Amino acid sequence: MISFFVPGRPRSTQTGSVVRVKGRAIPLRMNTPWSAYVGLIARQHAPQMPLDGPLALTLEFSRLRPKHGRHVCPVTRPDLENLSKGLLDALQGILYHDDAQIVELGLRKVYGLREGVNVTCSEMAP
Repeated sequence: MISFFVPGRPRSTQTGSVVRVKGRAIPLRMNTPWSAYVGLIARQHAPQMPLDGPLALTLEFSRLRPKHGRHVCPVTRPDLENLSKGLLDALQGILYHDDAQIVELGLRKVYGLREGVNVTCSEMAP
């Protein structure tokens, strides 16, 4: 199992323009410096070779609790889908060969003592 925390304010990945390849529309993602930073920290915790086979990946994004918040979890933007897109791409080639290997994906937004993302990646039993 690989597990680490990346401090900093989580940023979403924005979808840029769309290109057409062989009749298919493919959105181009504009990865933020946040995604590159997560990739940099992941390299410090990466195995010698990217993992093979099916994987379980958990991303837990933490935000600081506002002084006058009434919710127990952050219900503000960015949404989980946009937070995770860039990180799945950023971790590719570092923790795993291809994000298609991820067969179990856990996503959470929580309030924490510091902002960042907890990343946990583990191999699934064959």
